[in-house]
Order: sequence, then structure tokens, then C-alpha cells
Amino acid sequence: MITLSSAENVLKDVYLGVIADQINTKTNPLFSRIKRSTRNIVGKEVKVVAPIGINGGIMAGSETSELPEGVDTPYLSFVAPLKNLYGRFEISDKAIRCSSSDVNSFVNLLQDGMDSLLKASIFNLSRMIYGDGTGCLATVTMDSTNATIDYVDAVAPGMFVDIYNGETLVASNIAVKDVNKSTKVITLGTLPESVTLTTGYKLYAHNSKDNEIIGLRGIVNNTTLYGVKKSDYPIMNAKTYTGKTGDAFDEDYVQKIIDDLEMNGTNVNFINCSYELKRVYQRYLTLYKKNIEYTTLEDGMKVLTHFGTPIVPTSQIKADECYFLNTNDFAFYELGDWKWLEDESGRVLRQNATKPAYSATLVKYTELICQKPNGVAYCKSIPTTIPTGE
Repeated sequence: MITLSSAENVLKDVYLGVIADQINTKTNPLFSRIKRSTRNIVGKEVKVVAPIGINGGIMAGSETSELPEGVDTPYLSFVAPLKNLYGRFEISDKAIRCSSSDVNSFVNLLQDGMDSLLKASIFNLSRMIYGDGTGCLATVTMDSTNATIDYVDAVAPGMFVDIYNGETLVASNIAVKDVNKSTKVITLGTLPESVTLTTGYKLYAHNSKDNEIIGLRGIVNNTTLYGVKKSDYPIMNAKTYTGKTGDAFDEDYVQKIIDDLEMNGTNVNFINCSYELKRVYQRYLTLYKKNIEYTTLEDGMKVLTHFGTPIVPTSQIKADECYFLNTNDFAFYELGDWKWLEDESGRVLRQNATKPAYSATLVKYTELICQKPNGVAYCKSIPTTIPTGE
């Protein structure tokens, strides 16, 4: 007979390792490429030193000149709080009772719950790694009948969002019922009577405002990064390229960015772009009868390459944007891998106070650190028109 105790054992001994491995390896190719470390954790913070120059104790002198002083390489101290990531699994008391005498039914019940939790975790981690840490998903525009959002790929049906006007919370825990990818029209659950959705309002992941991982957009755009003001240290600024009319996302364009970074001491090993730009690059290769080379990434995804450097598309990057990275400059610093949140007695399945259901919470404490922000290149406003040829 299935009991709560046996259900907990299955969650701990069977599903935890599987779901943690799936999240770590299947979230997206960039997530899989970045190393993970439990070092440099001090209390609730990550503290990392990053070099911002070279050793100054080098000289060429005469036979009798004084030797160079032993000048240490200059460093910056990066400090960032560990972010708290949660994923909740819920099962009703009725469902447990109905399947308590049927092992197969109970396994299917748990499997469905784990699949749902895994899908949601992968979606949100994929979104966060390209975000700015604020949890902002999209900005609303209202017309006479519909609410549209400027970025649909960060929002999905089933999510719950908070609505803000600037820094003022307007509505909390509102369900996303539908997102039309083509028209960008969003359908939300019932709003409080006092709330009217207005152009300029922003949607945030529920209870996540300013609490998410600092992703690529934050590394590029945030004025303060890991406690360091970029205005005080220009080396903290990523390189930004703005496309103009006549630019083409082809071999020459890509190579120019790579060359710029290599002259700055960064070896690009990952080009992350939109699906639109991936098709543009592929079309140029086809148009000019170039060989199209492919490689298989760690997660099994097959992608084309630029002279061996993978060009990896994702829906989480806007159509006209692209990032050039050395993934060795990044690390997830964490207290440990994913765990079930346990109470004092070690239980992971706990009854909800307000309804007849039990829940278990997956938790991880981590932050993404880029030790060389000026080794990141961000390209925007790149023409996405695919050439038609002659």
C-alpha cells in the first residue's frame, strides 16, 4: 500500500537525482556549457576576485638598473547574494488515496507531476539566464480591445505574474491564460476591480521582482554589476554593437566581432543568437555556395558553426540580437545541487494549510557570475532580412 512515507522515499531516492540531472543538462545549451562551483561562497553571498589587468612588474632594464617591483595583478572584488530558486510540486490528498492501492497508478501520478515541474523549471531557467535579474517578463501595450506584450517568449500559459506600474505593485499573482505568439496578445486571469491594465505596465514573474539570476541582459545593461559600478570601472562594460542599414549577419560580420574580442584577450567559443539570425547566416552560406559545417553540443543539439564556433539559436533572444561569449568566463556558484526542501523531521511532503493537498518544494541557491564582462559582445538591431539571391 502506498503511504506518504513511501511517496517521500520515491521523491528523495528516485526522482531527485533524475530531475536535477535533467534540469542541469537539458535547460538549454548555454546553461549546460557553464561550469558549476561550490567555491567562493561566504555566508549567503558569492565573493569572487576578478583580474582587471596584468602584472605590472615587467621591465627591460640595463645591467645595473633596479629590478622591477613585484606588483600584483590588479583585481576587482565581485559580491552578489545567492539567489533562491524554487520549484513546487503538488498532489491532492484525494489523488493519493485513489491510487494508494495501485502502485502503477501512483507512479504515473508522480511521473506526471515531475514532468510538469521539470518543464516549468527548464522554461524559467532558460528565461532567467538571458534576463537582467529583475524578473521583468514583458511590457504591456493596450488598445481598445486587447493587451499585447513586447516579448512573448518569456511568458507562457500557466505562469502567475505580478503587474507593476514603475515600482508600484498594481496586481499580484495573476494567472496567464493564453499568449498568442503571432499577434503578441496576452490573456490574463481576473484582475482586481480597482485595476485597469494600462500601456507601460510591466509583467514580472510572481514574487520574483529583483530576485532572479543575473543573466546576459543584466551583464550587458545593468549599471551596477556584482556590487561594482560600471562607471567607475569601464572594464566592467560588455562590448555593444548596433547594426545599421546594409549590415549583413554573414561570415564577415561574425568574424569582425570575434576578431575584436580576440584582440581584447577573449577567445569566443559560443555564439548565441535568435532563430531568425541563425537562418540569415545559413542563407548566406547557401547563397554563396559555402560549406555548411555542423557540430553536436553537449545536450545533443546539432547546430551550424562559424569555422568551428557553434552558432546556437534560442527563442529567449530577440530576433535582431546576438551574443558572443567565452563560456569559460562564466560560472554558477551554488551551495549545492537541487534538493527537496525538508522540515525539521526531514519530511519533504507537507500538507498545505488551506487545502487538502500535499506539496514538495525543489530548491537551489545559486548565482551566475561572469568574471570578464568586457569579454562579452552584445549585438542589437541586426538586419534580419534573408537575402533572396540573384
